[in-house]
Amino acid sequence: MLPLFFPSILITLLFVFSAFEKIYLFSNSSSKFSKKIGIPLPLAQFCISGAILLELIAPVIIYIYTFTGMVIMVPFFKLALILLILFTIVVTILYHNPLKNMEKYYACISNISTIGGLLALYLIA
Repeated sequence: MLPLFFPSILITLLFVFSAFEKIYLFSNSSSKFSKKIGIPLPLAQFCISGAILLELIAPVIIYIYTFTGMVIMVPFFKLALILLILFTIVVTILYHNPLKNMEKYYACISNISTIGGLLALYLIA
């Protein structure tokens, strides 16, 4: 599994950076999410907190499995990948939908490529 370690870092690094950005801009991220979805601010803060946890914990699980190859980690590895894929699909629809704004085209394609990379990691395990 060690040969997958560096590709897994590269494909999931954007989630880690995104989590730190959400932490740094927590109130701004929560406020924007609240307005975009039309939910109360405390619920938006809860959702953003969940996104931060997912974006930090899932890559760590992926790194542990691809670095160690521990068979016991396979279900956690696959679950982490599925959750990141679903998260990326939701984020793409909400924030990077080219049908609503063509300026989001490249962000959408980038997310689709990320989903492809995550799916490839899933199929390899």
